[in-house]
Amino acid sequence: MRTTIETSRLILRPFETGDVEAAFTWFGNPNVMRFTPTGPDTSIEQTKTRLAKYQEHQTAHGFSKWIILDRRLGRAIGDSGLLMLQEYRWIDLGFRLAQPYWGKGLATEVASVWVRAAFDDFHIDRLTAIVHPENLASIRVLEKLGFLTERRDTIMGMNSIVFSLSAKDGETDSSFRRRMSLDWTQGDLHEGLRCFHSGAFFEAHEHWESVWLAAHEPERMFLQGLIQVAAAFHHFQRGNCAGTISLLRSALGRLDRYPAAFTGIAVTPLCTVIRLWLEALETIPQASPPPVPQLQLVAIES
Repeated sequence: MRTTIETSRLILRPFETGDVEAAFTWFGNPNVMRFTPTGPDTSIEQTKTRLAKYQEHQTAHGFSKWIILDRRLGRAIGDSGLLMLQEYRWIDLGFRLAQPYWGKGLATEVASVWVRAAFDDFHIDRLTAIVHPENLASIRVLEKLGFLTERRDTIMGMNSIVFSLSAKDGETDSSFRRRMSLDWTQGDLHEGLRCFHSGAFFEAHEHWESVWLAAHEPERMFLQGLIQVAAAFHHFQRGNCAGTISLLRSALGRLDRYPAAFTGIAVTPLCTVIRLWLEALETIPQASPPPVPQLQLVAIES
């Protein structure tokens, strides 16, 4: 039975008795619990009862809502997981983060690993998620992962949009890959491209990372290379030459593995400019680098 899930930034595990005090910091927060049927916990005892129910669910089903830990600090920052809703005869995906951790792509990261665990480890055929219509951030996460809108309904007393995702199309990885379209004309890919070309490299990095977290190979490594390019130029803006060189070298090592054009991006000219930058930055005395590259969009052959 699986008892931990790890990502590059997070560790997920079942709740333990000693987690009550930390968990109350978000279960008792009205902003965090705004779009939930029950609202915030009004006492730490209520959170204690909640966690006991999650532990019972874990014993009965092998999965439940689990605590999310910051991998680097070991700090509890939220909860996520799967619950069997007997009244509705479905398994519900949920994710919730303490307020300081909003807007960092962590919800997408944690939701995507739970989807994979549901289909690959727990052999669940279908997932459902309910979201308040005003909870736009959660709606966005579910849409990124390929969830489809089923209907509007009242669930547990809350006005809800019901989303679902099925594993019946085949293996999880191939199913995700079909849903994972690198469309540079819309969404976070387009916003990241716009930010990159305007010199907002940190923002470009953030937009692309949210897509990278839900991607599979070979798209995943390609996106990671682009993210490292954006991070490199962010470091250059801050005067960190060593960081720029390190990230550009790492990005080149990834991007060089791809054909001349991949997922609508011209790879060869990008790699050429990266090499020119490395040559300029590593020359003693240091030469002036060329202009920052513009990512060129190319037609994808059908």
